[in-house]
Amino acid sequence: MEQVEGGGVAERDGAVGLGEPVVRTEYAENPPRVEYALTPLGRTLLGPMDAVCDWSRENLGSLLAARLE
Repeated sequence: MEQVEGGGVAERDGAVGLGEPVVRTEYAENPPRVEYALTPLGRTLLGPMDAVCDWSRENLGSLLAARLE
């Protein structure tokens, strides 16, 4: 655990060191608070995800029509 500003305690799951795309930080507050953030590895997914979003917007009509067949 590491100390965070304001006297709270954060628990980090070590995702940065494990090569995972997201890190989760829990704060010992009332009500409880959790924050998620992309790691540098996770940020490399933004380009491919944008491409998938573009593809889905371009093909939405065909996808919906195929469901009705």
